[in-house]
Amino acid sequence: MDNNQKNPSPLYSPRSPGGATPHQWEPPMEERPFWRRFLSVMVKLTLAFSLLGAAVGGVVGYTFYVKYSKDLPDIESLRYYKPSLVTRIYDTNDQLAAEYFVERRILLPLDAIPVLLRQTTIAVEDTSFYEHFGLNIEGILRAAWANYRAGRVVQGGSSITQQLAKVLLLSSERTYVRKIREAILSIRIDRAYTKEEILEIYLNHIYYGEGAYGVEAAAQTYFAKSVQDLNVAEVAMIVGMPKAPSTNSPYSNLGKAVERRGHVLNRMMVTNVITKEQMEEALSSPIKLAPRKGPLNKSPWFSEHVRRILEKKFSAHGLYREGLTVRTTLDLRWQKWAEEAVRSGLEDADRRLGYRGPAGYVDIEKGRRPDFAALNPERAEFDEPHEYYTPGRILTGVTLKAENDMAMVDLGETKGAISVKSMSWAHPFNPDVDARWAKKVSKTSDVLKPGDIIQVRILEEDPLPGEEPGQTLLPLELYQNPDVQGALMSIDPKTGHVKAMIGGYDAETDKFNRAVQAYRQPGSSFKPIIYTAALTKGYTPASVVIDSPIIFNRAITEFKGWKPMNFEQKFYGPTTLRTAITHSRNIV
Repeated sequence: MDNNQKNPSPLYSPRSPGGATPHQWEPPMEERPFWRRFLSVMVKLTLAFSLLGAAVGGVVGYTFYVKYSKDLPDIESLRYYKPSLVTRIYDTNDQLAAEYFVERRILLPLDAIPVLLRQTTIAVEDTSFYEHFGLNIEGILRAAWANYRAGRVVQGGSSITQQLAKVLLLSSERTYVRKIREAILSIRIDRAYTKEEILEIYLNHIYYGEGAYGVEAAAQTYFAKSVQDLNVAEVAMIVGMPKAPSTNSPYSNLGKAVERRGHVLNRMMVTNVITKEQMEEALSSPIKLAPRKGPLNKSPWFSEHVRRILEKKFSAHGLYREGLTVRTTLDLRWQKWAEEAVRSGLEDADRRLGYRGPAGYVDIEKGRRPDFAALNPERAEFDEPHEYYTPGRILTGVTLKAENDMAMVDLGETKGAISVKSMSWAHPFNPDVDARWAKKVSKTSDVLKPGDIIQVRILEEDPLPGEEPGQTLLPLELYQNPDVQGALMSIDPKTGHVKAMIGGYDAETDKFNRAVQAYRQPGSSFKPIIYTAALTKGYTPASVVIDSPIIFNRAITEFKGWKPMNFEQKFYGPTTLRTAITHSRNIV
C-alpha cells in the first residue's frame, strides 16, 4: 500500500467512486459532535414543518377563499360607477335656485382634482397605494400590533382599495367575515382597475361630513370654494375628515378638527408632499369656515311645488339620486321682489291690529338672564359676531330699560336700542281697531318694561351711541310674527309662465303653500275681476252702490228667482266700492 492510500486527501471522500468527487469531507453521523447532529435534525424538522405549514396555510387560505368569495358583489359595477347625485333646479336666467339630494356630491375627473390633495390623501390613508396589490400588508400588521398594545382599536390598516370595497360593495358591519370578503374584493378590484381609476372613485365617493360626499362637495361645504382653490391648510382639513367626520367637524368640535389637521400636515411633511416651512405656515394659519348652511333653496315655495311634480313624474329615487337638471320659468329677481312685497304687506296688516305683547319675562332686577343661546340658536352657526348681526335679522332679546324716546335691549353678547318712532304702531292689541286710527305710542315705557322678552329686527342704519364711552348699540325695531297670512303668484300674461310664487309669510316655519294648495270660494276670488271691470267703466273706490235686496228673474231657467245674500245675512244700504271689496259684499 502506497502513501496515498494510507493518507487519503481531505479534498476527496474515500466513498466516492474513484475518489474523484470534490467536497468537504465529513465524518459519519455517529462520529459527529452532538450539537452538530442536533442542529442538523432541527434544521430538517424546521424545513419540514415550514413546508407542512405552507401547505396547510395554502389549503386553509384556498378554503377560506372558496367559502367567502361566494356571492360577492360584481366589481364590474365600478366600471359603470354612477353614485347618488344632486338634482338642481335653475331659474330662467340659469341661476341655481334649489338642490335636492340624499348625498351631496359633485363629480370631478381625477385630473380636475389638485395633485396636492391626491398626494395628501395617499400620505394619510395608504402610503404604499401605488405599490401594493390591493392590501397594505405592512399597514395591516402595524395596525394590528398598535391595537393589540392599546387593547382597543386605535389605528386602521385598510388600504384605499379596501375602504372603497367596503363603502361601495359591502356593509359597514365589524366582523371578521366582512374583513375577509373585503380583502378578496380589494385584490379583485386592484387587478381589474388602474390605480388612477380607484383613486378617482374614492375621492368622489367618500363621506367628508356635514352632508358632503366627495372632495368638491366638501370644499364647497366647509370653505365655499372649489377644490382647485384650496390652500395647504384647507386641503389638510378636508383630507383629515373621513376618519371621523362627526368628531372632526370644525363646526361642532374645532379643537379636534385643528388637532386632526396638524396630524395630516405632519404626514404631508414626512412624506415630502410639502416642506417643513409650508407645514409650519399652515399650522399657524387661521381656519376660515363658510357659514354652516342647509340645502340650497332660494325659492322654497316655487321649488317645493316643482319638487312635488318631479317626484310624481320621476319617483323619489329619480329626484333625489339621479342628478336631474331642471330648468324652470322662475325668475329669482321677481321671486325676491314678490317675497319682500308679501312680507311687508302682511307685517303692515298685522301691525294695524296692535302689539300682542312680549313672549315672556325674566326678573333682571334679581340678576337673572335668559339662555340667549337657546333664544337665538342660529347664532352657533356663525363664527364672528359681525357675520350674524346683520340688517334684517330677527333676534330675541330682553328689555333692559324703557324710557321716553328709547328702549335698550340685551341680546347676549351685544346690545341694541329701539326708538319710540319705530314702535308707534304698538298700541294694545285690538282686532276691532285699525292702528291708523288708534292713539299713537308716545313713549317706549307704554309698551315695554324691563325684563320683557321680545323679538326685534336689526335695521339698516348706523349704530347708535351707547351710555359708556366707545359703546355702540345696534339699531332695532320692535317685531312680531304676523298672524295673518297671504300668497302671491306672478304670471307673465304673454307666455303664461309662472315667474314667482309665494305661499305664505315664512317658508321655514310654514310649509302650506297657499298659492296652490289653499281652497278658495270661486265667487269671492272672481270679485277683483268684476271690480276691475267697474273701474274701467268709470267707477272709483269712492263710488256708492246701494246694498239692498235684489232678485234675478231673467237668469238661466234653473236660476230664475235667484236672490243673492251677503255672508252676514243682512244689507248695508249705501256702500262705497272700497268698503264693499274690503268686506266682500256679495250684493254690491
